[in-house]
Amino acid sequence: MKVQESARDIWSFPEHERRNGIRFPIKSAVRWVVLNRKIGPKTGKGETVDFSSSGLSFLSDVPLSPGCRVELDVDWPVDLDGRVPMKMVANGRVVRVQGLVVCVTIEKKEFRTAGRKADRPGA
Repeated sequence: MKVQESARDIWSFPEHERRNGIRFPIKSAVRWVVLNRKIGPKTGKGETVDFSSSGLSFLSDVPLSPGCRVELDVDWPVDLDGRVPMKMVANGRVVRVQGLVVCVTIEKKEFRTAGRKADRPGA
């Protein structure tokens, strides 16, 4: 999945900058689940556009609504000891959406081993 140039450009202009942390333009697979007890789980996938210690943005396969709580499962770009795949599991809230680009503030995160890449969905 490729991020369209227009989606990437809007986040690079200083007048649109609302973030406190430095964002790193890292592309990784992300899977998400909306945490809503009333409607049940809603799931999707996409690719990160960029992220920092306090938030991330990603291109989603389906639209999400600002304010919804999500759990994210992000393939970490660096393997532990150069051989063990890792993933970041994070909980947060959608703070902005522009088209299919979703911006999430991270409230809680942890790193886990992800198993072999051949075992992971979408790998």
